[in-house]
Amino acid sequence: MTFVEAIGECFFNFMNFKGRAARAEYWWWALFFCVVILVAFALDIVVFFILGSANILPFLIVTYIALFFPTLSVIVRRLHDTNRSGWWLLLFYALNILTTIAAFLTGAMNPGVQVSGAGAVLVAVTAILTLACLIVLLIFMLLPSNPGNNRYGPNRYAGA
Repeated sequence: MTFVEAIGECFFNFMNFKGRAARAEYWWWALFFCVVILVAFALDIVVFFILGSANILPFLIVTYIALFFPTLSVIVRRLHDTNRSGWWLLLFYALNILTTIAAFLTGAMNPGVQVSGAGAVLVAVTAILTLACLIVLLIFMLLPSNPGNNRYGPNRYAGA
């Protein structure tokens, strides 16, 4: 699968959470996502920070929103390709939200506030669990496709 084919597949299947996505499709999309996000961020810096208009990142926000569902879809389909449930991704998002809530409630998000005791432990534990889940997801993305058919469908690229 080429870069252009992978990007086309991801945009075509942007709301398809069934089936499978080959390893090449996922990694080409990840490269595309990173480049587009970096370009959007650079545009925001040039247009809004250097010219002094505002402290917002509209290009980055719009780009991230536009790429959110295709990215979510290709990750779920890639998990399916390794014969794993897409619910693994929900676990990551849930842990990420818990970490954010813990940091907010303990004041860790406020500059100059030093969190200690149970609050620090809570933030640290949820952050470590989130990082561990991210590492597990990365390992899943690196694994080869499940050969042949699995419970999520046939391997479209078997032997290719």
